[in-house]
Amino acid sequence: MAYDWGAEADRDGKEKAEQLPAGTHDVELVRVVFGGRGGSFKSSKGDHQIMCVFADVENREAAQMYTLSEKAGWALAKLLSAAGANMQRMTASGVKPQDFANADFAEKNLVGRKLRVQVDWDSKGYASITPVRKEAVADATANDDDIPF
Repeated sequence: MAYDWGAEADRDGKEKAEQLPAGTHDVELVRVVFGGRGGSFKSSKGDHQIMCVFADVENREAAQMYTLSEKAGWALAKLLSAAGANMQRMTASGVKPQDFANADFAEKNLVGRKLRVQVDWDSKGYASITPVRKEAVADATANDDDIPF
């Protein structure tokens, strides 16, 4: 069968992954998205936002938006804590939620992190992803290289 150039030219090339079903899953943060056609993501108050995309071993995905402000930083902190980040080291190094608006910094420090999450879907098809914190482990046992800066 011949390659259908016309059909391929009309395709947008962005195949949608199967959705991660509701429930608890072990996932990896596979990519960070900083904006769309309208530019970079911003909250209603003008704060930078990022979208973190999580996938399980079957490549089923769900995404969650994170606002990068001091006030809303708790959501990103829960994600990083559940993924084993050294929270004390981040504090001592002066890392702020706004630092994750820098693509290089965010990708270096988020992509590849593994954690357990609870996924729920609302009636509009948006995911609500809640990180499940591992059993209490002292931050001192975390790898000092987990936030590369």
